[in-house]
Amino acid sequence: MNTSFEKLKTWLTHSGLVISDKNHEDNGGVYSFYDQNKEEYSFLYPEITGYHISTMKFLYIHEQNENYKNIAISSSKWLKNLHEQHGGIIQNVTNDMSNHLVYSFDTAICAKGVFDCYHITKDNNHLEFGKKLIDWLINDAVNNNGTVKPYQNLSSNNFEESDSVWYKKPGCFHIKTVIPILQLYEITKEDNLLETATKICNSFKNYQNSDGSIRLHQNDNVINLHTMCYSLEGLIYAYRFTQEKKYLDCCEKAIIWSFNQINSDGSIELWYNSRYKSKASYPLAQLIRITLLLEKICDLDIEKEKINKLKNFLLSLQAFHTKSEIDGGFYEEFYKSMLGWKKRYKINSWASMFALQALYWSENFGKWEFDTEIENLY
Repeated sequence: MNTSFEKLKTWLTHSGLVISDKNHEDNGGVYSFYDQNKEEYSFLYPEITGYHISTMKFLYIHEQNENYKNIAISSSKWLKNLHEQHGGIIQNVTNDMSNHLVYSFDTAICAKGVFDCYHITKDNNHLEFGKKLIDWLINDAVNNNGTVKPYQNLSSNNFEESDSVWYKKPGCFHIKTVIPILQLYEITKEDNLLETATKICNSFKNYQNSDGSIRLHQNDNVINLHTMCYSLEGLIYAYRFTQEKKYLDCCEKAIIWSFNQINSDGSIELWYNSRYKSKASYPLAQLIRITLLLEKICDLDIEKEKINKLKNFLLSLQAFHTKSEIDGGFYEEFYKSMLGWKKRYKINSWASMFALQALYWSENFGKWEFDTEIENLY
């Protein structure tokens, strides 16, 4: 693999992003980002810890390095302790009100990580913890129409919605919650898991526009590339189990729409029909992953030149620096200011994790198959 990949791998495992001190009370927890200007890590983020476990499983599967397995185990234990302490997967480890909110999406991503840890360890403790998370999700959070309740307030134990921020409402991104549900289905073969996942997947019809784009929420026209990719990740993962062509058709239309939005510099903007302006790294890495998966199983009408252009813009957001806390990770975005586009100097954890898989699949495209690598999608 090339220098970009190797530096990125080192940043994810040895930069301090994950707490590795076995005597630290938060051993295994993963930070959201590193702030280059403030020279400090941000809050510990359970959802991103779930992604990090899955990233370690991905690396372990391909390299058989025990260090990756050990990191995954520590992070899974941290999530379990957090769940026992708070009664759910809280949003982040701070002293603010978010400690009282348990998000369905975050819980699903953590369940995915825990099942991935079980996959490489065969330790039933991880399996049982993952089951507990999925039981909460499918018994309490999934509506009859396949939409998902966004969060539960632990202070009242009630599920709530709010217009204050996009992730506090049911949205297309909740389709990704099917991934750990189907992981558990593969292990237990319980029909209700497949039925629930199918119900969630079929909600894509509530969000997709006639041009292929996918709305963030059902009753508005805002499109967010990041959340659209979340929905596609859920659908393409579900295709492996259901062979439903409508899921592939949805993905293909959305991908073609996305590539038609490429700017001259190779970027695709994060928001459409919105006042927000951003060219973010994480949805581009997601888009590359989905495109490569689709190319393995269908005739996707995307020019190779466009894919390379997108990849080159993504790589323009990789950090190269003398400080190990920075070197190799991916900056979050370029944002629009009065003076034009400016880089946000935050080394983003999930952007870096998505980019790792995008780079590996891209550089080894002829060496892997859909049926094996779809299991590694996170």
